[in-house]
Amino acid sequence: MTQNKGTFVLIVYKTSKPTIFVILPLLLISFIVGILYSNIDSLLSLFSTSGEDYSFQILEGVIFMSVTVVSAFLIVIAIRKNLVQLLKMFFTFIFFISSVSILWVHGYLLELTFSINSYWLEIIFAIVGGIVGIFTVYVVIFEKSGVRLKNIIIFILGIAMGTVFGAVFSIASFLTLIILISLFDIYSVFKGPINQLLKKTNMSLSQNTSSSIKPTIAIGIGDFVFYSSLVTFITKELGPNLGFATIIGILVGIKMTENLLVKYGKFPGLPLPIFLSLLLVLIGWLVTKYVI
Repeated sequence: MTQNKGTFVLIVYKTSKPTIFVILPLLLISFIVGILYSNIDSLLSLFSTSGEDYSFQILEGVIFMSVTVVSAFLIVIAIRKNLVQLLKMFFTFIFFISSVSILWVHGYLLELTFSINSYWLEIIFAIVGGIVGIFTVYVVIFEKSGVRLKNIIIFILGIAMGTVFGAVFSIASFLTLIILISLFDIYSVFKGPINQLLKKTNMSLSQNTSSSIKPTIAIGIGDFVFYSSLVTFITKELGPNLGFATIIGILVGIKMTENLLVKYGKFPGLPLPIFLSLLLVLIGWLVTKYVI
């Protein structure tokens, strides 16, 4: 997350409201999706191994994390080399393909959930994904609309991607990915790619609250994706009670992050909500297993 009174270079949800009011609907929808997909087994696997081979599952998480890290640094390099137009074309392609494929996967998961032996749900969701993809290109990439429509698109994409990631990963792969990405978020905001992007664009991080311009908080689309994925994953794998504990952990972590954001002008959005949620889930799981 960043706090700024000027322009935003990253693909972000911009709001002057408390962050909790923005995130809570996303978490509740992800919670419902986690319950809906609770009977679906993990689907995403790079290696053909047994379900108990956690070493390969951890390696999968590391591989997906590596893709994220490499992508972040490539974006910084592209901006430094003044390849902004090439970067926009790349984002145009990625966001459109992601919209179509992610919503298509939701159609497939719904067919598995309700034991539907046809492809009509997949086709319908893929078409909807194409429509969302067109709006995404128009709104996010070319910035042809106001803040409200852009926020809606980012919100939809965050839920769509997050709930799929939470539904299809194995437990070791997902936990490895979300822990590593939270640690990388700390480095990225203070020393790494996001910090470099802020410097490159001369983004103001002023903490002066006397201005007539109300400070606006920017929530990265990655924050939406990983908050959503964690709630979906925990609810799907461990049940609604621990899924609810995850929501509480994320909300408390977001409030703590928001306070630090106001104080320092920038602060990583993932670590506190993610790690606090995992701690609450661990405590709840231990109590459920060994006490109750």
